[in-house]
Amino acid sequence: MGLFSVPLSHDEYSLVYTNHFPVRFQKGGAKTQTDYSLMLGFGCLAFFCCLFALGACLLPWLFAVLCFAILFCIIFHRLLTLVVFAAAVILGQYTKKFYRSSVIWFGWWPFWLCVVSVLAAAVGYLTGKYLWSDFLGPYYEYKRLQMYRGINPNVIPGERIQDSGLVDFTSNAQIDRSKGGCFMDRGDTFCIAPIVDGGVVQYDLQGIPRTGSYDYFAVGINCCSCPNHDFQCGEWKNPFARGGMRSLDYKARPFYKLALGDWEAAYQKASKQPLFFDWVEQPEYVWKKMWNQTLYVSMYALAFALAIGITIGLVVDKMLQLLWYNEIVVPRACIAPAPGMTLITAALLPRMYADYQDEQMSIACMPVSAEWKPLEDPNGKYEQRKRFGYSATQEATKELEADVVQSIMAPPGADTTGFDAVSAYSTARLH
Repeated sequence: MGLFSVPLSHDEYSLVYTNHFPVRFQKGGAKTQTDYSLMLGFGCLAFFCCLFALGACLLPWLFAVLCFAILFCIIFHRLLTLVVFAAAVILGQYTKKFYRSSVIWFGWWPFWLCVVSVLAAAVGYLTGKYLWSDFLGPYYEYKRLQMYRGINPNVIPGERIQDSGLVDFTSNAQIDRSKGGCFMDRGDTFCIAPIVDGGVVQYDLQGIPRTGSYDYFAVGINCCSCPNHDFQCGEWKNPFARGGMRSLDYKARPFYKLALGDWEAAYQKASKQPLFFDWVEQPEYVWKKMWNQTLYVSMYALAFALAIGITIGLVVDKMLQLLWYNEIVVPRACIAPAPGMTLITAALLPRMYADYQDEQMSIACMPVSAEWKPLEDPNGKYEQRKRFGYSATQEATKELEADVVQSIMAPPGADTTGFDAVSAYSTARLH
């Protein structure tokens, strides 16, 4: 006899599932308590996803690969859980309207756990990319370059400090803000202004640097008009600013060179080995602050991920309780594992699988009184039976009752190989 030797209509399925009162879908009755351990699980999941995403962006490559692998395993686990659940619903034919509330109930937490893990990973990745591009990446770049102190732009040519990253100029060095150069491209204005001893570019021969070249320039984007007679980039308002941080904006560097060409043509000056700097007061302090800023923002991002994860868990739990109270989501049936996926379902969806096993046992204990119509029987094994009961031999009756129980345990397509209905029913009758 096959699994569906006793056919039941959709209405009969509904009648069976809505009236087998011994089945308990939730321990203790209605869902009235908040599962705080699950809330903490949401927070921890968000925290670690954000942590490993940050590590993949900020740590050295070996540790970054390890963080990426762990993050991939977490996301893959959550996505695989959803795939296994979807397979159980589709292959088990739980797509009918009658099973909709059950599908929502058992898929509620796997879905939101997957959403939280993906969102936390995305937040961690975006934060890590921002920190690397604006803080940690430049920090390591400046660390690779050299720092020079007491540089006099009138005496030391730019070719001597081509490997400079941080530069402290002499006390007399200043920007000549009134004699700058500029270049406009696609709505952006690239600005430069010379850094000279005394702060003023001289037109006579006595004002030319001893090196014969103007090699030091403060730069910025969209901080001047064109032509540039009022340079306002960097800490131009700070009278104590005497330092420069080498411009690491490699995309803007060609445009700075074009602005330099404009400056050379406008003032008839030469620049042999130009160096472009962001004008600041204490370049070493700004450089070290990049590391601290990376650490602080990372800590804030992790704390934010933990708090948001717990908050989302609390909100979705309250939403589920609200749906329960209004009888919108009331699981009338448990979802059986997809065919051939019993073990992986038990591992990834333990609560759903445990409820399914409990339901199977409860249904096996039910008295069988459904109407039976004889099917084609080439061997004549059941030809004496016309209704369920004990008119046939004991062995035949046992098999028939097991077939009936098996046929009402799950809809067509559901996997019932993980549950022995015959033994369960026999055990139930003995007790």
